[in-house]
Amino acid sequence: MKYVFALSCGVFFYCVVYMCLSMRFSKKIVLEQRLRNTAKLNHPNTKDEELDTPFSERMLKPVLNRLLNLFSMFIPQNSAAQDKLTQQLMLAGIRMSAQNYSAAVLLFTVTCVIVFALYGQIMSHSILTFVLFGLLGLGTGLVMSRFHLKSKITGRQNEIYHQLPDTLDLLSVSVSAGLGFDQALAYVVKKSQGALIRELDTAQREISLGRSRKEALERLADRCDSLEIHTFVSAVLQADEMGSSMQNILQIQASAIREAHKQNVEEKAQKLSVKMLIPLVLFIFPVMFIVLLGPAVPSVIEALGGN
Repeated sequence: MKYVFALSCGVFFYCVVYMCLSMRFSKKIVLEQRLRNTAKLNHPNTKDEELDTPFSERMLKPVLNRLLNLFSMFIPQNSAAQDKLTQQLMLAGIRMSAQNYSAAVLLFTVTCVIVFALYGQIMSHSILTFVLFGLLGLGTGLVMSRFHLKSKITGRQNEIYHQLPDTLDLLSVSVSAGLGFDQALAYVVKKSQGALIRELDTAQREISLGRSRKEALERLADRCDSLEIHTFVSAVLQADEMGSSMQNILQIQASAIREAHKQNVEEKAQKLSVKMLIPLVLFIFPVMFIVLLGPAVPSVIEALGGN
């Protein structure tokens, strides 16, 4: 009975808070609703198409977006912090605005605080335990959110780094076969997939929509934030400005980047022998000593005890 009462109180509290916030930010909510309705006029969806969408897209995603819009009202408008977070989200490949991501982090942190605090209350009815577990949940939410963003950035940069040699080889072969640079870029995007291919697709679409090749490639280098990408973009732009052969430039860049990638792999392989010493010393050698010397220990103890 007490669980039903607690659930009822939670639902009632949510309804009261939602009603108060809706009244407080009614003008902003009406404005956002009008913007969504205007966007739907340009992208009409039939009833059959709406029913074909997954359950998460029809039910869960709108609820989550509503919660994010609700929490985004509490995010302070700091332009410098928002610009820095936008850059990090771009490097991580997360297609979300900085304000919505901050709202998602706030929602996740609040959820962690509530879960940890309730767990502490169940373990012990002390107020101190309740507060300590709540603070633990706060730290957990902030640390996990930060770690998730950093891991996404690192993973995406590694994926781009490993895809770059094969992509440049394919691009070089396409240009050598007689395609122009833009056509070769479109062919590579069509035949491959991955983080680097998605960024090349974005650059190719920008060029198709009228953006200059120089600006599109510079934006590509900024989104990837890789030294190899910056070198490749600089070489292509220099060849384009000076009228050099794009085929030779791409072949040289592909060969150089593949050789650098090969040397990096060999360097990491050479470091493995040193890194393997840690698990050998900590886990394998003690077990070997126990297996080899273990049978002799009782005899030694008996001999020492006999004396």
